[in-house]
Amino acid sequence: MKRILLWGILITAVVALVAVPVFAQGKAAGKKEAAKAEKPKPAAKAEAQTPPQPGMVWANTKSKVYHKEGDQWYGKGKNGKWMTEADAVKEGYKLAGKGAAKKEGAKPEGTAKKKAAKKG
Repeated sequence: MKRILLWGILITAVVALVAVPVFAQGKAAGKKEAAKAEKPKPAAKAEAQTPPQPGMVWANTKSKVYHKEGDQWYGKGKNGKWMTEADAVKEGYKLAGKGAAKKEGAKPEGTAKKKAAKKG
């Protein structure tokens, strides 16, 4: 009878030691998920910034592309700064839409077909 009582106490103690940390982890995970859900999401559209002087371009420092007034990315983007067009060209930036920010080694579409047509 004493053995059964001792085994019962031992099993209860083991279950308690295992269950308490697991339950506590579940509560902590719930708090982390709730904190993530409360964070505000960034705005979908970035508002355009106003240039410090008229006639400046918006240069994307990451892609090395610059945008003129009227371009959809003019004054927008995280990785950009205002500069004159002459400074942008001097620093190696390319005008958006003029072969800028293309993958290295990429060839214009149809180049191989045009060459094959000329040969044959």
